[in-house]
Amino acid sequence: MVSATRAAAARRRAELRLTDTCMIGNEVKAPRPNPATGKHDVDLVEVYSGPCEFVAANTAVREVTSQGRDVVEQGAVLKIPVDAPGSAGTHGGQVAVVHLALDPDAAPLRVRITGGHHQTFAATRRLPVEVIASG
Repeated sequence: MVSATRAAAARRRAELRLTDTCMIGNEVKAPRPNPATGKHDVDLVEVYSGPCEFVAANTAVREVTSQGRDVVEQGAVLKIPVDAPGSAGTHGGQVAVVHLALDPDAAPLRVRITGGHHQTFAATRRLPVEVIASG
């Protein structure tokens, strides 16, 4: 059995590897269309903001057949601290804007969280995501 002290130490070690930063939030549509575009603007209402790590889960792209069509699939995971303020409020359907620390010239990634993560003694919350925009 893992003690609470060991779990806290593991979380601190894991957080040292979270060198990227991100903001996770809920998308909220403006009540009225933008007069210039005719479309509803979408704002991101913050749930979590802080350190994270973006990991391409499958570095090799897989081709799969879905309903008779070929589809390219590449998974990714967004890791955030388990006990950080707002972390527990993250769930599938939310959007995150990720700034990669080791590639400062890269444009921020915009990803959609596709599921949650709950695990006993987890060092980080590992959220499955799909990239919806780069830049």
